[in-house]
Amino acid sequence: MGCSKCGDGLTNAELNYSIEHYGKMLCKECQEDYEPLKRKFEKKCVRSTPEAKKLHEILIKMGFDAKLEQWDKHKHIDIAIPDLKVNIEVDGGQHNFDEKQALADLKRTSYSFKKGYVTLRIPNKLIQNNAYETAKYIKEFLNASEEQLEDEFEEDY
Repeated sequence: MGCSKCGDGLTNAELNYSIEHYGKMLCKECQEDYEPLKRKFEKKCVRSTPEAKKLHEILIKMGFDAKLEQWDKHKHIDIAIPDLKVNIEVDGGQHNFDEKQALADLKRTSYSFKKGYVTLRIPNKLIQNNAYETAKYIKEFLNASEEQLEDEFEEDY
């Protein structure tokens, strides 16, 4: 894989970073020339879907400290619950049918996991058709996550 501007080879880290932040393959040197593109791409990325907004609102009402469009210095997360180390991605159909998108999602999930976070991937359709039941199961998951974190904390002391 080469830089789309100069043709130089890219490391995996450069490739992942440039796709996430610029929307195209750019080497480190060429990324510096594309700051306006980066700002434009980031603005496009931070728009929450109606489904993510709805789920976020429900989780807030359930008492969770949920953050919409949280930036983790690598990517935007649809809904993050940092104190429970859980990220929630609300995915459209392209996440299932587009191989490149699916691989990018797997890389993002791996990145978060290495930082100690679990990622829940929730299809848009579940929020559109069954938001409250979906939120109920997410709540059960979050409560279990909280219990596990408390158990780990107690074991450390």
